[in-house]
Amino acid sequence: MIADEPTTALDVLVQAQILNLLKNLKKDGMSIMLISHDLSTISEICEKVGIMYGGKMVEFGTSHEIFENPKHPYTQALIQSIPRLHGTEKPKYIPGSPPNLLDPKPGCRFIDRCPHVMEKCKKDPPKFKTESGYVLCWLYE
Repeated sequence: MIADEPTTALDVLVQAQILNLLKNLKKDGMSIMLISHDLSTISEICEKVGIMYGGKMVEFGTSHEIFENPKHPYTQALIQSIPRLHGTEKPKYIPGSPPNLLDPKPGCRFIDRCPHVMEKCKKDPPKFKTESGYVLCWLYE
């Protein structure tokens, strides 16, 4: 099953019902591809996670690895932008603007927003193996 933003624009009670339905379908053996911007939903439902930026998959791995030890600078920034219930630290934002997808530059799509940018980032990064998947970032060469 492909579920594209199944809880967007729904009230909290209906969201919970949809999430329970997805969990039950998964428990019954159904494969689910969940497409969502809601990281809490993804962490609750998914075993494997792919992070996309600028139309490209930049990191793929288990839910645990992605949320506990993100590798790609975009994934790291995305996780740091999640508001925390406890503590005083404010969520971080990702500075800059997303890339122009109508006329993308060669190389990493995150290049204009990345705090670790290097000259070689102007070239498309290959896939570097991680513990449970891969990351497209020259930092892991």
